[in-house]
Amino acid sequence: MYGSIRSLFSFFLCARSPQPDPQAFGLLRMAAQQQALFQMTLCGDTVSPGARYLVCHGVRGNGLVLAGRGADPLFCDAWEKKEFPFRFLIQAEVDKFPKLHLFQGKVTAIRQDRKALTVAIPSRITILEQRRNVRLKLRSRHLPRLAVWGLPTGESQAQILKERCIVAPTPCADATQSLLKNISAGGLRLSLPWHAYAQHAQCLEQGRRLLVQLNFPGTEPDQEHDYVCIARVSNARIEDDPASRPEFGLQFIAVRMDAPHAHWQDIRAEGSLELLKLLQSYQLEYYRELKKALLLREEPDSPTAGRRGATAGEIAAAAAGSCRTAAADARRA
Repeated sequence: MYGSIRSLFSFFLCARSPQPDPQAFGLLRMAAQQQALFQMTLCGDTVSPGARYLVCHGVRGNGLVLAGRGADPLFCDAWEKKEFPFRFLIQAEVDKFPKLHLFQGKVTAIRQDRKALTVAIPSRITILEQRRNVRLKLRSRHLPRLAVWGLPTGESQAQILKERCIVAPTPCADATQSLLKNISAGGLRLSLPWHAYAQHAQCLEQGRRLLVQLNFPGTEPDQEHDYVCIARVSNARIEDDPASRPEFGLQFIAVRMDAPHAHWQDIRAEGSLELLKLLQSYQLEYYRELKKALLLREEPDSPTAGRRGATAGEIAAAAAGSCRTAAADARRA
């Protein structure tokens, strides 16, 4: 009799517990094949770092095996049976930029040497980057030469000719480093020194239009990818401190098209398709470098441990640049 009641309770408990999603199995198996990088967020843990970066070693049964590498601290036994947010990047299609996924996972076991752990297959995995025009923090080798002009608002001849140069054409890509915070096919975030803002404050009011010129370096010394866009100031972050750098969110509303006939193309809805392709190629390149940097990190007892690998901080910085989502940029704005 007691056994029957226990079986009945077990049946209902199992029926109510969330079951792993078959789609989650597929995504995690793909992550294992690609040796994907996983970010584990340690919520409320003030002793350990805010996040750990792990490599996927496979899906075994109903668990995902994740391992640390190099000089990362060992895993904490207290994590067992607790839930943590996990993020990971996978490339679902060849020559397509990777997508960022999120799930809440429960640590079911920690290996005896505390260098690997098992996470239960989640009931649901969410794709974070639904937006097409994800903003990207560019590496120095991909920074464009930049110029920005304020466009007049009046219709008289004198007003039309009164064009204001806010950012003079930068002589080289390195000069753009402090000006261009991030960029997407639909816009960019501009950072200016206080004196430049004070001089051109009227041109940088919300809703004002600007002319933006971007010259990206090509694969050959004499090759460039040139874009001339009309942008609108969509938001601003300005502190009452001359030592600060005001920031402005610019939305591209039109791009100059040269072939077959010169004209302006409205890109408010989708952004620039050509710029999108270029930025996606950069993002894919960063993702491959990020994985390689992690996989080449040396174990402490390796014969070549004297050679310096990427540090956890460098991996974190690279991940932040490659995985920045549109939601994060919206919060900063």
